[in-house]
Amino acid sequence: MAQRAIFHLDVLIKKEKDYYSAHCLQFDLVATDDTFEGVQKAIKDLCIAHIENSIANDNMEYLFSPAPKEIWTEYFTLLEAAGCQVKHEILPSPVKTHPSFSIQEVACHA
Repeated sequence: MAQRAIFHLDVLIKKEKDYYSAHCLQFDLVATDDTFEGVQKAIKDLCIAHIENSIANDNMEYLFSPAPKEIWTEYFTLLEAAGCQVKHEILPSPVKTHPSFSIQEVACHA
């Protein structure tokens, strides 16, 4: 049995003044919440909704819309920074015929 592909998503989570922000770099989607756990859930839910909407509307050419270069630069800089946590998670595909998604979160609480 052949394995299905896994799409990789990078998410940058940062503590802002009084809230957390999460930015999915491949989709250029941003979620915010008052708590770290809340923003983790919010960005996952947003990514899944984006995928489901793209599939349901046969709009796959617009599924991937990368974040600006400066966000990617910040992500890779923080990926190597002390005090930032890196977490990997596999999200099942919202549609069984499409690939699962691997999410790598870089979370900086400072």
